[in-house]
Amino acid sequence: MNCFSRFSATLALATGVSLGVYGQALSGNDVQTGRQAILRKSAVPEILVQSAGYTNGTFVGRQENAYYGTVQVEAIINGGNIVDVRFLQYPNDNGTSRYINSIAIPNLKQEAIQAQGSHVSLVSGATYTSLAFHNSLHTALLQAVN
Repeated sequence: MNCFSRFSATLALATGVSLGVYGQALSGNDVQTGRQAILRKSAVPEILVQSAGYTNGTFVGRQENAYYGTVQVEAIINGGNIVDVRFLQYPNDNGTSRYINSIAIPNLKQEAIQAQGSHVSLVSGATYTSLAFHNSLHTALLQAVN
């Protein structure tokens, strides 16, 4: 199973939505329009850089819709590796979002650093933040690929 298939399977399990090749919901007149847009946008192919490495520097990802707010991250690369991921924006305008993201953010950062890429598992209860994190980090890493 390739990275995209594994991500799609994880996404389908986490959200209960079956996804097609380009991440479009196959079952869903009952799925909200905003949610469909986020799910469609989440099907970003993985960057395979294990052999190439990254260019050193700080790379800012695109702002991504997380349904309850915006997620934007920057990747810090040193020695050709991701050494840190910083959240520049994330949903934090209410207590629930602050609580959910206080758990999700450290997990997403740790997993991205361990994986040395944007392919991370969805954090239960923070599906939209997880998808937006993946997409924003992916656009940052595209800039850093040698």
